[in-house]
Amino acid sequence: MKSPTVLKAETLLFRAADGAAGVLPLRLLQAVGAGIGAAFFLLSGRRRRIVLSNLARVFPHWPARRRFRTGLRCGAHFGRIAFDYLKWSRASPAVLRKGASLEGLEHLRAALDKGKGVFLLTAHFGHWEVAGLRLALEGFPQAMVHRPLDNPTLEAELSARRTRFGNTLIAKHGALRGMLKVLRGGGIVDILIDQKSAEEGSHMAPFLGIPTPTVASLARLVRATGAPVVPVFSHPRGPGYAGVIHPPLLLGPDEPEEAFTARCNAVLSEAILAHPPLWLWFHNRWRI
Repeated sequence: MKSPTVLKAETLLFRAADGAAGVLPLRLLQAVGAGIGAAFFLLSGRRRRIVLSNLARVFPHWPARRRFRTGLRCGAHFGRIAFDYLKWSRASPAVLRKGASLEGLEHLRAALDKGKGVFLLTAHFGHWEVAGLRLALEGFPQAMVHRPLDNPTLEAELSARRTRFGNTLIAKHGALRGMLKVLRGGGIVDILIDQKSAEEGSHMAPFLGIPTPTVASLARLVRATGAPVVPVFSHPRGPGYAGVIHPPLLLGPDEPEEAFTARCNAVLSEAILAHPPLWLWFHNRWRI
């Protein structure tokens, strides 16, 4: 539990950043965010060590200088999206449509036509939050599984922005019932499986080439409901973003759930390995 002083300081910082987002041009806001993110990488010794250790684990053949540059670019990317989300999350529908494109909507429509609901599979990669807003604006609202912030003021503010076009939120703790309700109604559930997971109750599946405990709940729910899993990724394109929706993954009748989890991880890994700085290397995925 954070102290009232810490909560108040967080809220004041958020208000200051949000105020700046309201007046700064988008490109300047992104540059400021990128600079702050890069500085965080350089100045936070613990987080920098996690980033570089993760990169060394996945790219042992890379020179140390290349891993450092990738870590710096990762910090800049996440600084950029943290700041520009403050602008995108209150942008008008016309501005959001112009700045955030979508490709492959036919794959999502085909998956929904099966009538069993759909899981949208993504990662802490690119700008997944803008992709979620853009899909909702296009008529595809999602139920987003998330961990509520421990700052009630910020949680309320950010939840209002995430849900402004019809998205809903499901708290991560006890999310099973909420996800099943959405799927049985033929809806869409967003799920991110790239975060660390306890070995108990997980599948050991390759992720970025490394055997990694991965949540087993997705494969189990797909088995129980028959819902297709549709991968979606968002990439920077100039000051905006391009969302790409991929063909659905289907669990075969005789396919082991562990093998399906491995296929999901393979899709995530392919996207990350193609654009390493866009993934959250700051996350302690392998408990370093």
